[in-house]
Amino acid sequence: MMKVTLAFLSLFVLSTSFSQRYSFINYSTSEGLPQSQVNTIVQDSEGYLWLGTFGGLAKFDGNKFESFGKSDGLLNNRITHLEIIENELIVGHDKGVSYQCTADSFCSISFPNNIASRNITDVHSFKNKIYISTNGSGLFYIDIDKEKLTYIKDSPDRIRRLTSDNDKLYLATREGVLEYSASKFKMVNSFAKGSYSSVLIKDNKLIATSYDGLIQSLSLEDNKNETIYKDEDNPFRNTIIDSKGNFWSNSKNGVVLLKGDENIVFNERTGLPINDVSTVFEDRENNIWFGTSGKGLLRYTGGMFTHYNKKNNFPSDLVISLLEDKHGKMWFSTFDKGVFTLDKNGGIAKESYIINIVWNMTKSDNLIFLGNNFGLFVYDYNQWYSYYEEDGLPSNRVKGLQKRENGDVLIGTSLGTAVFDVEEKVVKPYMEDVKSMVNVRDFIEFKDTLFFASQNQIYKVFDNKSKLIHRFDASINCIERDDNNTLWVGTENGLFIEKNNKLINYSLENNGGADYINFIHKVDTVMFVGTNNGLYEVSFNTKVSHHYDINSGLVDLETNLNSSYLDTDNQLWFGTVAGLMKMDLSDRDKYKNNIPPKIQLTDISVNFDRLSSEEIGNTINNDKNLTVDYKNNNISFEFDGIYLSNPKGLNYSYYLDGFSEDWSPYTDNPNVSFTNLPPGQYKLLFKATTKQGVDSNIYETYFEVLPPFYRTWWFYLLCFLLISLIVIFLDRIRVQRLDRKNYQLKLEFQNKLTRLEQQSLNASMNRHFIFNALNSIQFYINSSDKMSANKYLSRFAKLIRKNLDSSHTENGMVALSDELERLELYLELETMRFKNKFSYKIDIEKHVEVDLLKVPAMFLQPFVENSIIHGILPLKDKKGLISITITDHLDHIRIEIMDNGVGIENSVKNKKEILGDHESQGMLITKGRIELLQKISAKSIEMIGPVQINEDDSLINGTLVTFKIIKQYLD
Repeated sequence: MMKVTLAFLSLFVLSTSFSQRYSFINYSTSEGLPQSQVNTIVQDSEGYLWLGTFGGLAKFDGNKFESFGKSDGLLNNRITHLEIIENELIVGHDKGVSYQCTADSFCSISFPNNIASRNITDVHSFKNKIYISTNGSGLFYIDIDKEKLTYIKDSPDRIRRLTSDNDKLYLATREGVLEYSASKFKMVNSFAKGSYSSVLIKDNKLIATSYDGLIQSLSLEDNKNETIYKDEDNPFRNTIIDSKGNFWSNSKNGVVLLKGDENIVFNERTGLPINDVSTVFEDRENNIWFGTSGKGLLRYTGGMFTHYNKKNNFPSDLVISLLEDKHGKMWFSTFDKGVFTLDKNGGIAKESYIINIVWNMTKSDNLIFLGNNFGLFVYDYNQWYSYYEEDGLPSNRVKGLQKRENGDVLIGTSLGTAVFDVEEKVVKPYMEDVKSMVNVRDFIEFKDTLFFASQNQIYKVFDNKSKLIHRFDASINCIERDDNNTLWVGTENGLFIEKNNKLINYSLENNGGADYINFIHKVDTVMFVGTNNGLYEVSFNTKVSHHYDINSGLVDLETNLNSSYLDTDNQLWFGTVAGLMKMDLSDRDKYKNNIPPKIQLTDISVNFDRLSSEEIGNTINNDKNLTVDYKNNNISFEFDGIYLSNPKGLNYSYYLDGFSEDWSPYTDNPNVSFTNLPPGQYKLLFKATTKQGVDSNIYETYFEVLPPFYRTWWFYLLCFLLISLIVIFLDRIRVQRLDRKNYQLKLEFQNKLTRLEQQSLNASMNRHFIFNALNSIQFYINSSDKMSANKYLSRFAKLIRKNLDSSHTENGMVALSDELERLELYLELETMRFKNKFSYKIDIEKHVEVDLLKVPAMFLQPFVENSIIHGILPLKDKKGLISITITDHLDHIRIEIMDNGVGIENSVKNKKEILGDHESQGMLITKGRIELLQKISAKSIEMIGPVQINEDDSLINGTLVTFKIIKQYLD
């Protein structure tokens, strides 16, 4: 039965010393900081933080430090102030200044010899001059070109900070706030007298901070003075105003944040590792940094997360379950210290009634429910009630508690499920079917449907009927349902989300710790998922909005099982293995900013050899493109992704224009390497992106892989010239050989032609013709016909002389007139010999210049002789006629020899009966001469025929031979 016990008096402990703690990321010498006293912080245009310490200068990208010291050109390692003016870093020391003269080296300027060494407190640009303030030696201006520091006469000795408006320079000094204009110093009397540590101008107001703990403002329009804050226990060293208008003032006792009407003090009690803060700085991503005197560099993770643990006197670091009661008091069950309550004033008390670990809590109406391995405990704000197996619980080991919409509470135990009736305050069986579902850890009620999550199964209960809908290989830790009626399940093997009635494994991140889901908490339109790799905010469409980790303010990445709770102030509470976290959900927009990260090229290696700083600088500034040899084209680029808000939360992608088809998949590696690239010019594009998908600027760098020598233009040109020379050489050899061959052939043809010409001469003077001619002369002499004998003899002698003369002409060519004259002599002798057997005529067209045109000697006579012997003499019934016609045509001279003889066919039949074989041989010789002349002179002479001439009635009417002589040849 139910047991009722009076509530014990609570024992309040630690209520006066307990306070929430803020989170800071600490960077010290173990992370690479050169020295633990950080005096000054600035940020350059590339996104790097520069830190000045008493042990040197450090450049910080969020992950690693690069240190510079005296060996790099600094005046000394004791740095008191840093400033960036026109993108140039100026370093203040106790003996002068240094400035960055190259990418990785410095130049220095010392104070004049008559000036005592003093700490430089500020560097400020005003009216085209750079002013240097010191704490003890007054005000100077610097001339970098002349490497000189010039003292300003009558300046106050101890100056802590400088600022300016259009025409006045303001100084925070030991004597008060001064203005400097027209080479004169004047006290600003509107400020209270005192030792001032800083001045700045914001919204046309001059803000001054003093070592008396006073922050004042002075309107530069109406000279109205106002006290902003006063705390005599805080000797403020400096004040900055952040991008949201909040004041941050640091001192040796910590930092005061003035946030509207709220004042927040950061010190060792509220989370600072050390109270002594030298400087406060806000970077481009709106992160706040503290430089400390002894604990290095701190980054404030923001006010969204605060934590409670043993370091600030909270009873335990391990909170297992929690809830908020109707009075706004928070209840916490711890793993090692029992159950505690925390009121809104920070008072904490232990509830001594519950001795053992409480695994889960819930509330309904005026009741608070706590379950552990020994039963169910209910508190009505007056007394405690205990319930065990004999009171209706299936088992004393309570695994899960969940309030229903009707106010009753579902109870999951190791042996079944029950329900607590809040009106009757008794435990009842839920339903027989459900009772068999053991080890139920979590419940969801959605309209008329209930979902039960046991150790590795999920049941759906509707209309008093249960159905197993999902089974898992791993243990189920929690379930939730979003506004889209989608089921979310957290297991030891990852997060599962329902899609089309199937549970799909959804990877939060490629990290093993993100696969272990400890709790899922629905808040408005997102799910907060606690894992062993921090807290994830996931929208209902399964997009990760943000990953909250150490950089966000968590004291540890590993969250505790089922340890989340959303209070009435919209603050999410959850446990981690290092303490209890409280998350102000209204402040989480800070972690969703759209400020892009920066990306910088830091190193280039070719064949694993790092390029010099000058070569890298030229490549970065695009002064000269990087070139690598084809055989040594193993090239690596190292980049620096700068995102100070979450330096380890960047992913990188690249695109190689000229080689890649698309951007590479995102990886966490900021370096990219290429091997065996083909020759060509390339443009490498590289970018970084945050977890929220905000891309950096795209970094572009150019490089060229040189081709091997056998693929260069000069090699191609050389090969072309060489091949051309070879071709020309071979062609010349071929031409020479051809010329020699043609010359040899020409000589042979000339020799043949000479022989043929001699044979032609011999043929023209064949023995039969000479014999017959002499017989004819003898006949005329014997007949006493002296006139005919003399005529015949003179004609014969003249013919013989012309034939002999033609053998001595150049190239065997004679004038056409000579050839015709010789031919006519021959025809006269033949007509006299054959006693008017035939007649002849020679017709020359008037335009033919027979005296100028040259023809081969003695080439017509054989054909005329052939016409006489074989065509005319065989005639019996008519007198023969030989016609020689010479005509002028467009490009040639035409010579036709025509007779009216018996024709070719009859001539062939009678050939053997006529003694004219030698005449036929002369015609063959002439044909050979013509063929040789055609070869020598490109076919300048063409012979057509002999052809037989037939009348219309098919009767034979003689023979025709035609010669076409090209005019160019005749010339």
